[in-house]
Amino acid sequence: MIHDCAIVGAGPAGRAAALYLSRAGRTAALIDRASFPRRKACGEGILPAGVAVLRDLGVYGEAAALGRPFLGVSYTTRDGRRAAGRFPEGPGLAMPREDLDHLLLRRAAAARGVTVLERNGAVAVEREREVLRVRLENGDVAARRLIVADGLSSPTLRSLGVGRRAPLRRRYGLAARLTGVEGLGSFVEIFMLDGGELYLTPLPGTGRASAALLLEGSALAGAARGREAAFWRLARSHPALAPRLGRAILADPIIGLGPLASEAERCEDGAWIAAGDAAGAVDPLVGDGVGLALRGGRLAAEETDAALAGAGIPGRYTRDRLRLLRPKRRLASLALAMSRRPLLARAAVSALGACPSAFSALLAG
Repeated sequence: MIHDCAIVGAGPAGRAAALYLSRAGRTAALIDRASFPRRKACGEGILPAGVAVLRDLGVYGEAAALGRPFLGVSYTTRDGRRAAGRFPEGPGLAMPREDLDHLLLRRAAAARGVTVLERNGAVAVEREREVLRVRLENGDVAARRLIVADGLSSPTLRSLGVGRRAPLRRRYGLAARLTGVEGLGSFVEIFMLDGGELYLTPLPGTGRASAALLLEGSALAGAARGREAAFWRLARSHPALAPRLGRAILADPIIGLGPLASEAERCEDGAWIAAGDAAGAVDPLVGDGVGLALRGGRLAAEETDAALAGAGIPGRYTRDRLRLLRPKRRLASLALAMSRRPLLARAAVSALGACPSAFSALLAG
């Protein structure tokens, strides 16, 4: 069988692409080396634009039953200054990544024309006249088009000869789930540390939160020698956060990811396009990784459908993808500048705290 599209990587971008291709009447093979659901380093918050994709796909009701809404984002400096901004488009949704994975993959497996292949990673991609053949660990898949969505390291892009551009600042993440956290409310809270940030996303249940510790490479050196001890030391180093974590414990082992925010040298070339983190990511400090992946998967599906119909335009996908990422990159640049300059951070947080509407405008989109 020759599929309309092979999708390598069954993360949020790949699953969204498969569902949108099914809606367009296309056939797709959704391929991943992993078995789902799986644990994944993730802040576990979906911002409103990503929630809109869940609504469009018809899965929001099920997702909301497994998640917890949040209204906005707050920043707190080490000297206690705080700014909070509400999302102008409506609430975001926090939910365990495994639950989101299971929900979307179940929908993809049930979708017309979609074949899900778990536990079967892609080894190489070969061109055969008008068809791409994806060589798998067990068998192969033939398709007219290919979407590469297999994450930050993207072995599939490497097999296609596409390198990656490292970010100017090498940053890494440690993700944990906590119980016993005091004072959780209806905001994702970002606490500015020396050499990084910690953000708390409130999960369903009393005192449950997803904690993501984002660090410069130099700050990670201590974490490499004792990940759990380093996590607690850095998390509790913030004066406003330490008392709230006094009784907190780990609900799951800490997992890591990085370097963050790398970028593929190109994200389209003839019969293939790259989506999600495989194409390139924004620093997770803006908290929109899942939402951008869902939106990127939709964009990849739209461009693939157009190409299959003979209406593809070279370079359009790259331009549209950059347009999608641009507002988040601007916000990330501001936040990263603040993380390195305490005086700038205090001034910016004070200004945003005095004008919540300006903060909300930054969070739009």
